[in-house]
Amino acid sequence: MQENITANVPEDSITLEFMRLDGVFVSQLVDFANEVEVMKLIIPGEEELNQIGFQTICFLTHAAHSDFIAPDAMAKLRQKNPGTVRVAEEERGWRQLTATAWAGAALKFLSPAGAKHCQEAKDAVYLRAVDLARWPARPGMEEASVSSAVTSFPENALAAENSLDGKVDIGSCVGERNLSKDCICHIEICINWYPCGLKYCKGKPQGGLSYRCGIKTCRRCQRYHYYVRKKDLCLWDE
Repeated sequence: MQENITANVPEDSITLEFMRLDGVFVSQLVDFANEVEVMKLIIPGEEELNQIGFQTICFLTHAAHSDFIAPDAMAKLRQKNPGTVRVAEEERGWRQLTATAWAGAALKFLSPAGAKHCQEAKDAVYLRAVDLARWPARPGMEEASVSSAVTSFPENALAAENSLDGKVDIGSCVGERNLSKDCICHIEICINWYPCGLKYCKGKPQGGLSYRCGIKTCRRCQRYHYYVRKKDLCLWDE
């Protein structure tokens, strides 16, 4: 797989894109200005099930600046031998991210760059309440207003066990045969190589000033869990 990494210094963002072997297009946007990471997936339809076209979905999470190289530093990097197969220096393992709501109208306030990035996803933009609480207040919109702009998943899609009121929790899409039934979908994404930090070397003679002398690279995988209104929107989860 060939990755394309682009730094947008004026917007203070970085975009990483690649096509998986199964045809899923992955486009990750890191909006440094607003501390938002956007994972966009464009998933081809299942031809054997007469699905045509593509499904676009986005996941918003809080972006820690320490996990990525800033756009101005990224813009100065010059990659040698771009066709070379590269192996990341650091394995950062798996993160499980369980969405709790649709972003809705809050997206344009949380990240204008993210709203543009996910325009094709329409209402299939997901986020977590824990991240919503971590993002700083946006100009012109109070924290309570941002929270009210998102739409939470149904209660029985959020509970870990059967609720006390007798409602049965919504089950996993794995094994669900009724294509019109709602369920909890899962999808896994791995970024096999990305610049995750800068390296500094000590100057000569001994004790001289440190200088930037390279990048550190990482590999990271994420497993997203989120609610869908019908199994037909999650046919890969078997």
